[in-house]
Amino acid sequence: MKHNPLHRWQKEHNKRVEEFHKNHALTIENGENGNGLLAKWERFLYNKGKALFKTVQ
Repeated sequence: MKHNPLHRWQKEHNKRVEEFHKNHALTIENGENGNGLLAKWERFLYNKGKALFKTVQ
């Protein structure tokens, strides 16, 4: 969720956060986020949420 930046630094920070989340979603989709239990749960929830979102649309 984006909001109006109060300062130039906040705007730059929001860009970095947006880029991080985009890259993180790509690593999850590609299964490159690791093999630990947390990574497996993250992939599971991401894929289930993505499938649910597609069925709703």
